[in-house]
Amino acid sequence: MKVCFVTTGATAPFTALIESVLSPSSLDAFLKEGYTHLLVQYGTAKEIYTDRAKAAQTYLQQSQKNRELEIGGMDFNPDGLKEQFKLVQESKGLVISHAGSGSILEALRYQIPLAVVPNTLLLDNHQEELAVAMERSNYLLRGDVKNLAPAIAKSSDFRAKMAQFPPLTSGKHRETKSFADIMDETMGFLD
Repeated sequence: MKVCFVTTGATAPFTALIESVLSPSSLDAFLKEGYTHLLVQYGTAKEIYTDRAKAAQTYLQQSQKNRELEIGGMDFNPDGLKEQFKLVQESKGLVISHAGSGSILEALRYQIPLAVVPNTLLLDNHQEELAVAMERSNYLLRGDVKNLAPAIAKSSDFRAKMAQFPPLTSGKHRETKSFADIMDETMGFLD
């Protein structure tokens, strides 16, 4: 079993990411990389997920690949995503996430490959800036919502070279630091 878990945001889901992850090019990339399960957290976008998942199943059936990739969805979980991240960790899989800082931090703490997909439609484009800086430091892969296949293809090799987050140099206090402190240290903004 090899799992890809996709989180799109709970309160304002990134619907373009749901559409992209269930597109034929993404499905083909998942199959090529040996993924057997795709789990999408759709938040409040259940209708979009249901419609796209049905189209994805049809594509897989027409391609005679319907038994190779199981697609499932879930709503927002107020208890967090610990169970899903552990499942990905155990299966040596991948997390694909919107570029929300909370989701990024939670996934990185599990030391699993993470592909972050910025929503460039947001006003200040802070998600893109965060994704680029974190990718430059080898913490994650930056994905493009228009074509996720390259990030999916890179994820297996990325596992071997990804940097530990928070960095080991953070010392024994790393668990008590705020996200902003960890980010400042990671990006080199030290006092």
